[in-house]
Amino acid sequence: MKKISLSIAAIATMTMMSSLSANTLSEALINGKVTGDLSVTYEVRDVKKDISTYYQDTAYSMGSVALGYKTDTFYNFGVNVGFRAYKALYQDDSNKLTWKGTGDASERFYETRHNRNIDIETAHISYDLENLHIKAGRQYLSTEWVDKTHDAVSLYSSLNDTDIEFIWTSKHGRITNRDYRPMEQVNPGNGGLYKLGITQNFNENISAKAYGVTAPSLQDIYGGKLEFKNSVNSIDYGALAHYAQTNEDVNDVKNSNVLELKTFATIAGYTATLGFVKIDKDAAFNYHAGETINPMEEGDQLFVKDAKTTYLMLSKDVFDVNLTALYGITKYQEFKKSEFNLWAAYELVKDLNLNLGYALTNEDNKDPSTTNLNQFNATIAYVF
Repeated sequence: MKKISLSIAAIATMTMMSSLSANTLSEALINGKVTGDLSVTYEVRDVKKDISTYYQDTAYSMGSVALGYKTDTFYNFGVNVGFRAYKALYQDDSNKLTWKGTGDASERFYETRHNRNIDIETAHISYDLENLHIKAGRQYLSTEWVDKTHDAVSLYSSLNDTDIEFIWTSKHGRITNRDYRPMEQVNPGNGGLYKLGITQNFNENISAKAYGVTAPSLQDIYGGKLEFKNSVNSIDYGALAHYAQTNEDVNDVKNSNVLELKTFATIAGYTATLGFVKIDKDAAFNYHAGETINPMEEGDQLFVKDAKTTYLMLSKDVFDVNLTALYGITKYQEFKKSEFNLWAAYELVKDLNLNLGYALTNEDNKDPSTTNLNQFNATIAYVF
């Protein structure tokens, strides 16, 4: 399988090396760790009016099982492989056409042309030193414009006060107990997508990052971040400024830019975050391998042209429950909408976790492309 060829080749290389150091390799395999989870998720979406295959009522429950194995290190190398299998347990309408398939569950667990119900979640080889970390194969990434599951090569290195990030990715998707979006080529026929980021840590409080993302013949993104963090009398606080702009290579696609401002403070267990995101007034901001700016459950208009989003998020552990609430307002073109989110996480018993999520949007009645949405989800997972 091409998408995990790097990992397979690495495993073969390690196997050949066993003739030179069989005992060490055997110990690396024997000392490896098996992990996984058994999960059931439920989601119900109620919209004010069905206006498309995306904005319509749905209700479903999906079960999944994940099983993975990670070797111990062998001359600083390691291998991590795992899969996840899915099964629809309940669908309010198993024949409904959604924007990604047939049946209510296909709204979030996309169908493929092969109707696949099992996929590889992780398959990579890693090489780790104190200041150098490399992975090749299927992995989870979370950085500017490269997010979620990728078939990729990633490198992170620290040199004194400078951090270097390099990523090449060919495919992008989501394979989790809450989402299944099949792996798709990021930049078909043009070599995938590359990212280089350099972070300078001036001191323990201030850092700056410059990065470039390029998908040949498709798009370039150039951006920079300035971050400040501090702590005084048990109060943690900080701020972030982030700007990025696109250089589009496709005809009729306009260049765009995004400005992100954020500040936070943690006091007596409460963490409050105030954020602002602004998009170019003339063009939407396009990206092709994921994003890490949108904090909302939905936030469907955050990246459209001339969008200005302001949000306030508050987190607090109440007894053993981690609670997070968010309220955001987006003004875009001549329209205005708001969204409220609430998330809760609780460990029922050891290794048995419950996560709840609620989203309520109040859309602009003058915008015919959207409608009010009420959504609830619950996921229970036994992790081993």
